[in-house]
Amino acid sequence: MIDQLIAFDGPPGTGKTRRIVEEASKLDAQGKRIAIVTYTKDAAAVVRSRLPDVESGTVYSLTWDYVKPFVVGKSTVVRAARNYSKRRIHHVADPALEQYRLDAPSMRPPHRLDEVAKRLHAWSIGPPPIDLDAEQAEAQLKFVLPLSKWLRAGAPIPRSRKYDVVFIDESQDMSWVELRAAAALIHGGGELRAFGDPGQAIFAGSKGVLGSSLPPVWQAAQDFHVLDKGYRVGNPVASVAASVLRSWYDRPASMFEADHRTELLTWDGKQPPRTGLVLGYSRNAVFKGFVTWGLNRTGVVPKVAAADRELVLSTGHAAKGAEANEVYLLPWSRIAMNRFEQRDPATLRLLYVMLTRAKKRVYAPPQLRARMI
Repeated sequence: MIDQLIAFDGPPGTGKTRRIVEEASKLDAQGKRIAIVTYTKDAAAVVRSRLPDVESGTVYSLTWDYVKPFVVGKSTVVRAARNYSKRRIHHVADPALEQYRLDAPSMRPPHRLDEVAKRLHAWSIGPPPIDLDAEQAEAQLKFVLPLSKWLRAGAPIPRSRKYDVVFIDESQDMSWVELRAAAALIHGGGELRAFGDPGQAIFAGSKGVLGSSLPPVWQAAQDFHVLDKGYRVGNPVASVAASVLRSWYDRPASMFEADHRTELLTWDGKQPPRTGLVLGYSRNAVFKGFVTWGLNRTGVVPKVAAADRELVLSTGHAAKGAEANEVYLLPWSRIAMNRFEQRDPATLRLLYVMLTRAKKRVYAPPQLRARMI
């Protein structure tokens, strides 16, 4: 149990990040020591642009100064190869490494993200916080082992460096080990305020607690506040998104439905739109879009915030937190459609995220649109 954890359960478009910025600004003006934990470095940069005087970053960047003394010898205790089936453990310095060694042979390039995530999240120390991209995983796996040692040592931080309030954005994607690390940043009497939406979780809802359907923040919180009245997604898309998610997590459209209409239209994907946010089921789908349309990847704006001015291609989860007037869904593969038909939770959550990025219109391939309505 983590003391003084308040969860703010907010559906898409209910202003979670905006509320974090507003509350943090007020507390900072009152002389409180504040930190904002974001899920990515890019998100931290956005927060810093709005609140330059408030410390923000990932849970790893905010704790690294305290964790690095727990790095023993070379930090390359695990090397993440491009091909997961070829991973090898070079030095067993922690019980978690032995568990990883035993599990590694079954970690082929994943077809089901959730299945691999469940295995990683079952580690006693908590999971490596990875998106299963090998190049990124290498750096992150170097970090998670000393982080676990720091937590087992009581997570020592000088009181003068602790915070009165720590905000967490996208908290539905936070593992138990990350949550414990964030909690260590507050002093006794401080508060941890976590904002998120379980329906947008990247990984399985279990997050290391088998049999549970909710992420760690929702299991550990002592107090809940539900945010409602969205400003982004109107009907009929809001109702379609709620229906898509319902078998995994009941998120009524009335909680986030905006006053304006957001239409669901058909799009064949043969020609690229001039502007807008184009979302693919996977990285491969996005790369295929570049090839099909003959686009130069370096010429496409990489930041989803520019989607209303430029053409932006992204995976669904990489666009989480973004919004655009026009959202286009790239065609789904047969495998992806089968997962949707079988009500695969990861696929349902991904489609829910995609649909709820749009303010005015969502354009979907005919086959996918027919399955949704």
